[in-house]
Amino acid sequence: MRFVFFVLIIAFYIGGCSLPQNVNYTRINHNIDKEVRLRTIANEWKKTPYVLGGTTKRGADCSGFVQSVLAQFNTRIPRTTKTQLASGVKVSRAKLKTGDLVFFKTGRGPNGMHVGIYTSKSKFIHLSTKGGVREVNLNSSYWKNRYIGARRY
Repeated sequence: MRFVFFVLIIAFYIGGCSLPQNVNYTRINHNIDKEVRLRTIANEWKKTPYVLGGTTKRGADCSGFVQSVLAQFNTRIPRTTKTQLASGVKVSRAKLKTGDLVFFKTGRGPNGMHVGIYTSKSKFIHLSTKGGVREVNLNSSYWKNRYIGARRY
């Protein structure tokens, strides 16, 4: 009886070590996940009024919005547009990825610059001086002519 019990235990042990069945693995595109999360967060800021120096949903400027959103991705960046442009890794326009910061010379604000967050397909989100977060096309005549660079953090 002990021998039968011993054989059964060995059989179960060896059976548990068999090769797994064919498993289909799904490739995760982390860029798409990041884009979806970025759009979701931006949507929460949709009605935020433009307030120079602000960093909250009660009122923010473009760089405060960008800083607050990237903080939700555990990415710390400087506070102002000027210092955001001066740091980070320079990225060419052709190699933009979701989450990269895009900078513009608008002539508005204390330093005449504006910043947004690249989403995909030549689009970026930003907090408009007219109030509210918007997604716009980087290649529109207004933004295309004012583009000055991009940074990756």
